[in-house]
Amino acid sequence: MGLKDATKDIDIVCRSEEDEELLIAAARDLGFRIVEPQKRHERLGVNRLAVKGRRNLDIFARRISYDFGLSDPMWQRAVRSRRFGNLVVRDSSLEDVFIMKLIANRPGDTRDCAALFSAVLNYDSVNRGIEAQYRKAGELEQKIWVTYIEEGIGQLEEDHKLLIPIADMISALADEFREKLYRKLSGH
Repeated sequence: MGLKDATKDIDIVCRSEEDEELLIAAARDLGFRIVEPQKRHERLGVNRLAVKGRRNLDIFARRISYDFGLSDPMWQRAVRSRRFGNLVVRDSSLEDVFIMKLIANRPGDTRDCAALFSAVLNYDSVNRGIEAQYRKAGELEQKIWVTYIEEGIGQLEEDHKLLIPIADMISALADEFREKLYRKLSGH
């Protein structure tokens, strides 16, 4: 996409667990070792890593962080970049990369988000995507990822002196999450 020349990790979100298993088998056939996630992946739904030399494939099956996952709108926004037989590779939209990096908060993700900020992001799309995933049915505890986004935005604003247009909207969702969780845990 022209924003980053090289990366040591490639995040791959499969549409199903079956696709994930096929990808893992193909990675093994190509000489990758399959290992367990590392501490830097604790916020993410990655359950397998394929490692070969200094290259890592972080492999997800739909779920990216708790109940935040690969939604149909995310799939539609992604740009098809390659096809290898039955395998279709799509690059996530810049807006979805921005969201996922805010959630992950791995070393270098804040710097990447600052670079993405300089691109023309559709913040209405970012906010709609976050709110739709937050509002979908599911267990309250699985919505904790919204606090990760809020934290990432705060760090981005502080470290890079940026004003993120959706910061207040995300903080309102995170506050709502915390209030609901408090009420649930305290029995109110």
